[in-house]
Amino acid sequence: MRKSNRFTLIVLLLSALQVIPVVSRAQKNSLNAFSPYTFYGIGDFSMQGPTFLRSMGGIGVAYSNLRRGNYVNPASFATINPKSALFNVGVEGGGVYAKTASAQSSYNTFNFRDVALQLPLWGQKIGMGVSVTPFSSVGYQVKMYETDPEVLANVGSVRYDYLGDGNITQFKLGVGAMLFKNFTIGADLIYYHGKIERNFNTVITNVLGNPDLRTQTGVTYSDYSKLWLDVGFQYALIANEKRKLTIGATYTPRVNLKPTTTRQVLATNVYIDTVDYSQAKGNFYLPGSFTGGFYYETIKLGVGMDYTYQKWSGLNTNDDVNDVKFTNNHYIKVGAQYTPNFFDPRRFLNRVTYRVGYRYNSYYMQINGHPIRDHAITFGFGVPLHRRGLTNIDVGFELGQRGLTAEGTIGSRQFQMVKEQYFKISLGLSLFGEDYWFVKHKYE
Repeated sequence: MRKSNRFTLIVLLLSALQVIPVVSRAQKNSLNAFSPYTFYGIGDFSMQGPTFLRSMGGIGVAYSNLRRGNYVNPASFATINPKSALFNVGVEGGGVYAKTASAQSSYNTFNFRDVALQLPLWGQKIGMGVSVTPFSSVGYQVKMYETDPEVLANVGSVRYDYLGDGNITQFKLGVGAMLFKNFTIGADLIYYHGKIERNFNTVITNVLGNPDLRTQTGVTYSDYSKLWLDVGFQYALIANEKRKLTIGATYTPRVNLKPTTTRQVLATNVYIDTVDYSQAKGNFYLPGSFTGGFYYETIKLGVGMDYTYQKWSGLNTNDDVNDVKFTNNHYIKVGAQYTPNFFDPRRFLNRVTYRVGYRYNSYYMQINGHPIRDHAITFGFGVPLHRRGLTNIDVGFELGQRGLTAEGTIGSRQFQMVKEQYFKISLGLSLFGEDYWFVKHKYE
């Protein structure tokens, strides 16, 4: 390896180690979601994959490329260019327009999205990858009003305020190996880490002037810290100079995150008293998750599809008071990309890669008998920054809709369902795909 490449590689590794905690802190200190549908569980699950894959609907389980990083399936680490290193970093912003039957609101978010590094360990046989990505996010403000006539007559107006925010970050360290020609396997060591805070406040407007009635406030902190794993494989059914057809799959076994939950409840009128305090290990299970798919590509065109199944039903305790049930989740993701002429030295637009996709998510909860459907279209493009087109800026867009407008009661409290229309803009940078790092030169 030349001295300049050796020095640059050292800088790259040190930079990656510095960026990882920055991304983690940014995700902890920023609101990545703002939706009443994050009221339960551990919130919204982030779509995995670098920007260019999320622009194709979020496919990736069967995607492998010598010069494009893919941390969706650790089996792809074995197919990295044995003379190169891959580094990806991304940011994401977006907005949501939310409406109920009687009101509407909007909000925006922006944050670091992911950082990933892939390196060859032993030629074209073994490779490794490390990544930091958001796993799930919580962010909501919900108000509900008491409708029980007896409570209204004897107590007065009662309003329930709920506020929550927080997230869980996913750290991965994986290795992929080629067992035989066109067949690779891989495994990730996963570390889930994060904190979710939930606040509630009961506001009583006492029409009878009873001084014994007290407003209650409370807060719950749930700290998550868990090591786990996933496994995957990829197999190229067809692999020649003109086309390639790959199938792939990943599996993450069921795991209990076992959050440490601290709960404090205060009652106030003139004085503030702590009426309840507890700290204990809780249970929250992530289901076994299976994803399978295929990816077909030629020199110009790539087309793929992924399907994911997660068995949430019966795994965690349903909230019967608020009529929230965990349901089995299905993901369907399809996408394609097209490059008019990758080798055209004169027409820049011919070297740009254009992408489009669609995804559907049945969501893992049902609220008051209503399923929460989530679907989106995605599109984007990759702009080459190098003449060989391997260092890229990728831009992705997502337009989607989730939920529905409906009204009703949960017990004696009114509720309004929310329909969300959202957009996201992603920016990703892929580096060093065309550089040769691990080449021994005869002359320095």
